[in-house]
Amino acid sequence: MNPVFCKYSGDRAARFRIKTVICMEEDGTKTVRKYPLVKEAQDHVDGLYRHFLQMEESFAGTLFVPNRCRKLEKGVEFEFVEGETLEHYLDGLYQKGRYLDIVEEIKKYRDLLYTLSDNIPFQYTEAFDEVFGKNTRFMDCRSLKISNIDLIFGNLLLGERWTILDYEWILDFPVPVEYIVYRAVHYYLHGSTKRDGLLDLHIFRLLGISDGDLSMYGEMEENFQKYVAGNQNTLSELKKTMLRPRIPARDMLLAGRMETLQLYFDDGKGFCEEHSLKKTYFYQEQEIEVQAQLPEGTKRLRIDPAASAAIIRGLRISDEEKELVPEESNGLRLEDGTYVFGTEDPQLILGRAEGIRTVTVSFFAEAMAGAWKKELMALTASCRDLQEEKKALSVRNDALSAENEQMKQYLDRLRGRLWWRFFAKGKQILKGSKGR
Repeated sequence: MNPVFCKYSGDRAARFRIKTVICMEEDGTKTVRKYPLVKEAQDHVDGLYRHFLQMEESFAGTLFVPNRCRKLEKGVEFEFVEGETLEHYLDGLYQKGRYLDIVEEIKKYRDLLYTLSDNIPFQYTEAFDEVFGKNTRFMDCRSLKISNIDLIFGNLLLGERWTILDYEWILDFPVPVEYIVYRAVHYYLHGSTKRDGLLDLHIFRLLGISDGDLSMYGEMEENFQKYVAGNQNTLSELKKTMLRPRIPARDMLLAGRMETLQLYFDDGKGFCEEHSLKKTYFYQEQEIEVQAQLPEGTKRLRIDPAASAAIIRGLRISDEEKELVPEESNGLRLEDGTYVFGTEDPQLILGRAEGIRTVTVSFFAEAMAGAWKKELMALTASCRDLQEEKKALSVRNDALSAENEQMKQYLDRLRGRLWWRFFAKGKQILKGSKGR
């Protein structure tokens, strides 16, 4: 056995300090071995084999399979397996500019965790508070029986079954699945500067993780790192004291950029600038809101929430009595009601505005920038083409339905005439029989 790689995790609390060694056997095969650096870490290393047995049982029949592990005299040994990780696969999509596919793959990963058979209701424990802190607010959420919080994309080897390469951080108490998803996405986005273009996708919002929850998960992760480090200084703490935050110049420009919300009132002659109302705003404002009196005779209302590609969240449109829902839009509407406009002229249309005197429009807006903007603009155009095709098919279907109804009426009349002829002929036959 010849060591070809060695890593010392000595910047942790004593009970977590281990040594990782990649060994080359005489026949050329490799193995990964982990040993305690200090005697206090022996339980942590022994726990790896116990967790292997637990996952092998819990994930039986699922897509996941733990990397095989066996006990050594004072350590454990894992198989050295090679192949494409989920992280590498996502990077391949990124290099091809397929940014929306990255989002869809991450959604599949999230949904996979939620559909595992060992999903259980989350419950608070003292151990959870010790590791993640008490400033959390989980209600009616799901956990996994085996809380492997290190199911990050680089630890998942793709194949007929997904091999969990490393499972050092399995906790013996429930942890919300959403935090595991957050952790995987967080370390993927920030694991390399070459993925900076993905930051504009707002993946967490597309996954349904709110800004408030994002802040809570960030605090949980800091507390977890402190738990692992013990009295040692964590890397994040060193960064706070040694480095100034880096804000991309593009983000600073976008945050302070002026935008325009515009309402168009159609009295039957179409939308035009003369019959419109404008309001300017800045992207850093918390919420944009406008209230407008509709001119008498308004039949349709068009809302342009921005004058460039943008993401619109928390959209609310209402009159004096009820909420109003746009019938048409040239953007993509996500499951949570967020609108993504990959066009320089975002539009929302209320087709039935008769009788409405006052309308209130409010929303949160974010500028869209980055490499994925072009793809979204193309996708939005494709969606519009599909909508037009859908309308054409609907018209054709109506025509076929009318034609079918005419044919039905004709057959009914034909059947009626045949029945009358048959009935008349029968009467003649009966009369002839009586005459005899």
